[in-house]
Amino acid sequence: MKILIIEDEFLIAEGVSLTLQSAGHAVTGIAEDLPTALALAGREKPDMAFVDIKLANGSNGLDVARELKAMGIPCVFATGNPPSKTQAGGVGLGYIAKPFSPRVLVQTAAFVAGILSPCAPSAAAPNGFVAL
Repeated sequence: MKILIIEDEFLIAEGVSLTLQSAGHAVTGIAEDLPTALALAGREKPDMAFVDIKLANGSNGLDVARELKAMGIPCVFATGNPPSKTQAGGVGLGYIAKPFSPRVLVQTAAFVAGILSPCAPSAAAPNGFVAL
């Protein structure tokens, strides 16, 4: 699956990227703010995105997820500041709270793949994933 990472902390973004690539996913890019995320999403057409809430340059992950949803790209928040259902307003599938394990990250990507593809084997929501 092609995955976009929206995270402004370099070491976290690199760790997420390496973990997802090790699990067989293609990381289409890493963005630290809204403009970069939208540019990458428009160019790379990812299947999904992992989105942090607090981003660089005054950007907000909820705004990023709203824009990506309008582009048909589902999002899972990967954040230390999880939104409530009211705050998320239906723009994210759910969230995994930092610090999350590589296992939870990979299982969440597999879960989303199952949601997106009727041909993919259905995976249960992993422990650590909270639906919104």
